[in-house]
Amino acid sequence: MRRILIIPASGIGSRMQQELPKQYIKLDNGLSILDTAIFRLLNEPFFDLVVVVLNSRDRHWKNSIHISNARVRICAGGKERGDSVRNALMSLKNVAEDDDWIFVHDAVRPCVNLDDVRRLYAAIRIENTIGGILATAVSDTVKLVDEQQNIVKTLDRRCIYLAQTPQAFRYRTLLMGYYFCLHNNIMVTDEASAIEALDHQPLIVNGDKRNIKITMPIDLVLANYFLSTL
Repeated sequence: MRRILIIPASGIGSRMQQELPKQYIKLDNGLSILDTAIFRLLNEPFFDLVVVVLNSRDRHWKNSIHISNARVRICAGGKERGDSVRNALMSLKNVAEDDDWIFVHDAVRPCVNLDDVRRLYAAIRIENTIGGILATAVSDTVKLVDEQQNIVKTLDRRCIYLAQTPQAFRYRTLLMGYYFCLHNNIMVTDEASAIEALDHQPLIVNGDKRNIKITMPIDLVLANYFLSTL
């Protein structure tokens, strides 16, 4: 069984308020967000293959120093993140076996720790589950609100986790989940939601709170600080 990593990186990152897609913004380490994520996940021989999913009109990736790695291949992305992941899965149809483990990681999570990825892999193998995700427990009080921003009720935070990536599932299962959601018009926000649509229950593995998703400008400040502590 091989371990294959998919990194969807075809978004434009409009909330970053910059013309440059956010995955190509440089961090204090001199690397782009995308390059940093690839470097941290390829620094050791854990993954057998990496598929980076790019916008077909994107030329910024040519400045990447890690996409040229021998273990990396490029795939064209789709309109939404789910479309990009599905394209990557289809690009592997003559490469991946049904039981190969597919890890999907957000391109804009550069602070990922490979030790956490190993713990995720160990957990889903030991527990013999359908697969699992990294996630962090919520520590704040959580409110459910209506469309007018009025509080409806307070939720039990003991049952709430914030999903991270990587998320890992068998190749055939994940492909089935994505196509099931496509044909049933189900919105897929992450890989776990595609698996949940098949009535499976993925495992939660506690991740590092520093594994943030860079979405807003303030996240760059946090990411640079977190990277200095890893």
